Amino acid sequence: MLADPGRRAYQAFALKRLSWFQVFSPAALKLYWKLLRGGMKPEHYEGDDIYQSGGDFLIDRSGNILFAHRSQDPADRPSAVKLLQAIDSVLGKP
Repeated sequence: MLADPGRRAYQAFALKRLSWFQVFSPAALKLYWKLLRGGMKPEHYEGDDIYQSGGDFLIDRSGNILFAHRSQDPADRPSAVKLLQAIDSVLGKP
């Protein structure tokens, strides 16, 4: 987990800003609806960039990127299984 208020990692990992349609895509709206129905409270993002894309990266101690997933919309995230498989492949586990 990395907090990046200066957005240095955001730039280093070549993450991009999403379009309006990507932020409010059918998949993203379905995710938002599911979260709201599950009890998540809406947040106000005053001053935050809602168009900033996310990503999931596995980095070794030397700073080498071993796994990269750049999200195409807010709902585009690798599953926990896929992340664990990436870790296992780096560790040489079958």
